[in-house]
Amino acid sequence: MQRNLEVETPEAVAFVYPLAGLGSRGLAAMLDIVFLAVIMITELIVGFLGVALVARVSGRALTLFGPWGIAFMVVVLFVTYWGYYIFGEVFRNGRTWGKRVLRIRVVREDGSRVGVLESVIRNIVRIVDLLPGTYGFGVASVLLTRRAQRLGDMAAGTVVIEESVRLTDLELDSAGERVSLVRDYLIRRGGLTAEARWQVGVSLLASYGEQPQAGWDEPVVAGRLADLAGVRDEVA
Repeated sequence: MQRNLEVETPEAVAFVYPLAGLGSRGLAAMLDIVFLAVIMITELIVGFLGVALVARVSGRALTLFGPWGIAFMVVVLFVTYWGYYIFGEVFRNGRTWGKRVLRIRVVREDGSRVGVLESVIRNIVRIVDLLPGTYGFGVASVLLTRRAQRLGDMAAGTVVIEESVRLTDLELDSAGERVSLVRDYLIRRGGLTAEARWQVGVSLLASYGEQPQAGWDEPVVAGRLADLAGVRDEVA
């Protein structure tokens, strides 16, 4: 049975976010692990070759650079592992590479974008979710909680949703209705809160089969909608 997250903005605009299931989350996690492994192995190879080159050029034994090289690589791998998840969730609209492939993303419980603090908390608590070494706690939590949250999600106030966000108070049955709603949004967006503008903009963008790209903010989304609906000259 599909579970949903229902959110209503202060402007009484309601949204339904289908919650991501255990299957899609698990597959996304495996893809991320494989992708991370490739990155980290590549870093190890490059690091070893770099240290070997320095030793060769300097004429010193490779062992003299061992402790410093190992310490440096430990730092690099640590930053890569934790930075991968935090960068994806904060700067890529809640999506690591695995989540992007599976078309799921992390958001706050109110449907807004994840911040640095939430991402750090949910990923630190991942250590507990991994127990007893098979992600047992995390799996049980996703299956048993109302919003399909692992322990890290509950601690950070986040959920994982599917990309198919829709407005609950209007079905876009025709291109004309979509254009009309985009036009109204562009005209009225100045009176909405920042989060409401983002939520409505992303929802309308999804109705065109698109998602915000990395680095897009709400004005960029609004501009893209104006182009898609062909109303840029009307609302400029």
